[in-house]
Amino acid sequence: MAETQPFKLLAIVAVDPSHRVRCQQPHCGHSVYARIHVVEEADQLIVLGSDCFAKRYGVAHATDFHGHGSGGGRVLTEAEREMLVNNTKALLAQFEAERQRELALAEVTRQREREMAEAKLIALRQLLAARQSRFEPSQILRPGPQQQPLVEPEPPPLEVIPLPKWASLKKPNSSFFAYGMSDSQCWVLMQSASHAGCFIAPAPIPFDSWDEALPPSLGKVDVDREVYISDSNISALVGWFASRCTAGSRIDSDAVAIQNFAMGMQKPNDT
Repeated sequence: MAETQPFKLLAIVAVDPSHRVRCQQPHCGHSVYARIHVVEEADQLIVLGSDCFAKRYGVAHATDFHGHGSGGGRVLTEAEREMLVNNTKALLAQFEAERQRELALAEVTRQREREMAEAKLIALRQLLAARQSRFEPSQILRPGPQQQPLVEPEPPPLEVIPLPKWASLKKPNSSFFAYGMSDSQCWVLMQSASHAGCFIAPAPIPFDSWDEALPPSLGKVDVDREVYISDSNISALVGWFASRCTAGSRIDSDAVAIQNFAMGMQKPNDT
């Protein structure tokens, strides 16, 4: 096989099957809709199907993806599909802006978690200092015959918030995808550890009528596990929720971080 030109895989996306786009590999001409590869080569942007990408650059690069979208192919909206065809550079710029917003949101969330942990640590130190001050040598008296020894009170336990049921349903080595919707609803998506599809869970805990909040096309309600069971892949679900997200999103493999994000959405309604 001849040596290929230097290239950079910028995105892997997907479109609705009824609105396929044309593969730009010379002499191909097929229309594609799944795993559409956007490649930069010699300062040119090229749209290729997965087969043509493998033929052009070698099978070894077919899974070498570090760009936008996802390895499974982010499903584009109709407006994004038009940008893919007519202004690919603008679409990639939009992806990068979304990525930067997610990184900024993640950093804000991490900072908030650090501040909460530091506040708990300060409160614990103050509690320990107050307890120690009560038992300074000048204040300790040997109990008399009629006196009961001082009994040191136990400190109040730190708040421990149990993890929800959905925390144990995620496929190992994958991530949770949390999306804040209208009416302070938050939904968590995860690839299933028990079947080929995904789970969709209300977070941080089920709210009233959660089992009627999503269209049946997304999945079937499992009341015992408090989730929807979906046969769709994670990319299709992420595309659906991301296009309707109005209150921020969070991607993390840590269930505690996702739970804190969901709880943060509930705080304005609690005041």
